[in-house]
Amino acid sequence: MSTEQASESRPGRSPRLLWSVVLLLLAAAGLLWGSSAVTWVGQRFRTPFSGEQTSGVTGAVLRPELVPVALATLAAIAAVLATGGWLRRVLGALVVVAGGLLGWRVVAWQIEGWFAYSAPSLPQGSVPVSGITTNPAGPLLMSAGAVLLLVAGAVVLLRAGRLPAMGARYSAPGDTRRKVVDPDKKLWEALDSGEDPTVEQDR
Repeated sequence: MSTEQASESRPGRSPRLLWSVVLLLLAAAGLLWGSSAVTWVGQRFRTPFSGEQTSGVTGAVLRPELVPVALATLAAIAAVLATGGWLRRVLGALVVVAGGLLGWRVVAWQIEGWFAYSAPSLPQGSVPVSGITTNPAGPLLMSAGAVLLLVAGAVVLLRAGRLPAMGARYSAPGDTRRKVVDPDKKLWEALDSGEDPTVEQDR
């Protein structure tokens, strides 16, 4: 068995598991970003100039942490690929905490409501003609993103030893594979040492 095959078949290492974590984090970031862009609550008003119009508030306004957590999740993907050992486990714990906090926000909203709706600025004299309506898509996207963060973080925390580090197979100690040599670099090294590189090429 070659050195390359031995490194790829090293017991306990699972590249598929690593890329599954990456996909989970990527999907979580997308869901949280989508949740921030969706209108969560709205209300219809009658304005003195433009008739009736609907005014709504997006998740980014009601839950300002959605966008920062989505961006942090994207950064976590690079960190998972680059780190290893205890540092990777700490990263997994932070992802679990982030998912848990977002999940708790959703639960609190269901139980007691955790936002106070205030309509955006409207022309003076506008009056509401309907009650406040809620869009379940926003909280559902947030919930799904929180669940994916919990799953991905738990995998990183509990299975960090099975996740290969990016590029580890190319820098493993004792790697005896032939290295690619730049021919131009080899030519200049020969000239610097006083040798005639054309003599070797003519052989």
